Amino acid sequence: MSVKSWIHGIALLRNPELVRDLGERRLHLQNVAQIRQLAAGAKIDSDIRLIGFQPKLLAIADRISLGAGTVLAFGDELNGFGRITIGSGTWIGQYNNLRSGGGDIQIGNHCLISQFCTLVASNHSTEKSMPIKLQPPRRDRVGVVLEDDVWLGAGVTVMPGVTIHTGAVIGAGSVVTKDVSAYEIWAGVPAKRIGERQ
Repeated sequence: MSVKSWIHGIALLRNPELVRDLGERRLHLQNVAQIRQLAAGAKIDSDIRLIGFQPKLLAIADRISLGAGTVLAFGDELNGFGRITIGSGTWIGQYNNLRSGGGDIQIGNHCLISQFCTLVASNHSTEKSMPIKLQPPRRDRVGVVLEDDVWLGAGVTVMPGVTIHTGAVIGAGSVVTKDVSAYEIWAGVPAKRIGERQ
């Protein structure tokens, strides 16, 4: 590095927004390092996004993979917090959205979650008496469970209260609003059974 580059770098540190961003990035990388230590052989991309992260709310097993851009949202004071549990050997691709606020998300062993999938553990109530964003989560349908060996195609959305049982396959772009039985293949909006694994 040249002296000129070094001096230019020091001068940039007078920019408060840059200093704040560097501090936030440093904290984020510390959190990612902490997550990587939770399980042997875990591949956690540095560019995952953590919202409301608390170490006690995340449990991961060995040999999992979390792709770049994937959001792990654990909730907030208004909506409550939830746990995210990811089983051994599970692969979660890029740009997925796991939102456990108000409920828990449980992902089993050896699952395959393609890109741009969303798992939502709770929804807001919809009473007219107050704005939607101020309403607490509904309690009648909470949490998402993916049992072992589940495959979600790209762009799948799994709604609160749904369990997808062992070995099920969900076609790309589907919206899953009810439980899926073991080894069945579902697709569509809303998703419906279209077959089963042979």
